[in-house]
Amino acid sequence: MSTSAHRFILACSLTTALAVSLPAAGAQRQETFHFNGWSLDRVTLPADAGPAVSYYLSKPKAKAPLVLFVQGSGCTPPFSGLGTQERSASILPWVPLAQSGRYAVMSVDKPYQPAQQDGQGGSANGCGGAFNNQFSYDTWLATLGTALRHALARPEIDATRVLVVGISEGGVMAAGLARAVPEVGAVALAGVSGTTQLFDSIARIHQGGGSDDDKLRELASLDATFKDIQADPGSGSKFAWGHPYRRWSSFLAQSPGDNLLQSKARVYIVSGMRDASVPILSTEVMYAQLRAQGRDVTMRRLPGANHDLVTEGGGAEQVMAEYGAIMRWFDAS
Repeated sequence: MSTSAHRFILACSLTTALAVSLPAAGAQRQETFHFNGWSLDRVTLPADAGPAVSYYLSKPKAKAPLVLFVQGSGCTPPFSGLGTQERSASILPWVPLAQSGRYAVMSVDKPYQPAQQDGQGGSANGCGGAFNNQFSYDTWLATLGTALRHALARPEIDATRVLVVGISEGGVMAAGLARAVPEVGAVALAGVSGTTQLFDSIARIHQGGGSDDDKLRELASLDATFKDIQADPGSGSKFAWGHPYRRWSSFLAQSPGDNLLQSKARVYIVSGMRDASVPILSTEVMYAQLRAQGRDVTMRRLPGANHDLVTEGGGAEQVMAEYGAIMRWFDAS
């Protein structure tokens, strides 16, 4: 995965003063960070086993729909440096949407996520042994589900209006959440695999250059790596394509299209037609699958745009425009 335009940290810098309220130590901890005209809570829930579940939730002006953003691959946290002068957000549309006060905007820390990622964003490099030995589709889904169900019980949340926005890898999780949590009524997917990530790799080879013999050799190499992953699916130390076998074995078993068919959510999909990370053909399979079953699905195809929804020479303003379209779609229901 590329270092995404969704992670323009400086573009989302939180530059206003803040105050933090910390209750006495107990089963649950809530920290409130105040900014100029808005605030957010960081809620930490204890776990019977494993790491605590930590999520962020903005405070709306009145009872409001919940919008959960699920970040892409790697271990870059949604927020860094809260409580310091170096605070920033890594999910580009999060802060502007929270500042509007019209929604309760949410994100969740990945289990065993470090305070910052030391390696290249989008991969598991620099994430540390605790993260890589534990992170999988199942552990991440359980964490997201716990956080979402807890947030839905809060009085400021309109639990009948829930949108989950999945970015890249986060789209796989958004589809799984829609299947697991029936309150999820809408899902928006940006740069997301439609079938399995194994198909994405196969499609990239077929779409690439070179002769048919070259492609056969690449496909054989891909299959050999996949067999290695299957032979040691729980390994957090053996890596392929920037992630541990443990991560790949769990995500390769998931099909977002299949999971969405097991949900009741309506679906919005946006993909760059020049996406080199997730071939749009993979996303088109999901779109066709949902359409064929009569589901409420909208797909927006962006000519010339890459995995970050950006065309050559473009930038954050293009990304923000696409998230604006997502919110208009959600509001229209």
